[in-house]
Amino acid sequence: MAVRGKEFPNCAFRQTLDVLEGKWKFAIIHSLLLHGTMRFKTLERDVAGITARMLVKELKLLEAHGIVNRRAYATVPPTVEYTLTECGLSLEPIIEAIQAWGEKNRAVISQA
Repeated sequence: MAVRGKEFPNCAFRQTLDVLEGKWKFAIIHSLLLHGTMRFKTLERDVAGITARMLVKELKLLEAHGIVNRRAYATVPPTVEYTLTECGLSLEPIIEAIQAWGEKNRAVISQA
């Protein structure tokens, strides 16, 4: 059995899906697109339903892939802010297209 994403190492589509997979990444990116720089707790409140543990995990993955930038300040308690990188900001048309598709097909989606 091949490791996920390793079956098609030269396929940009598969690589992109591997980076953006999951329930929460698009919601996190959407929040950061709407609000710009956000502190962890503010982001946690904005992404309805996500746990702190899951948010930490997803932010680490997004940071590792160059989508999100993390900035920690030496304060007590620690202050951490997240912003989209240039690569993350380039996802804006994709997020907008997904939202437009959802609005256009809301009736069909809600019947499922």
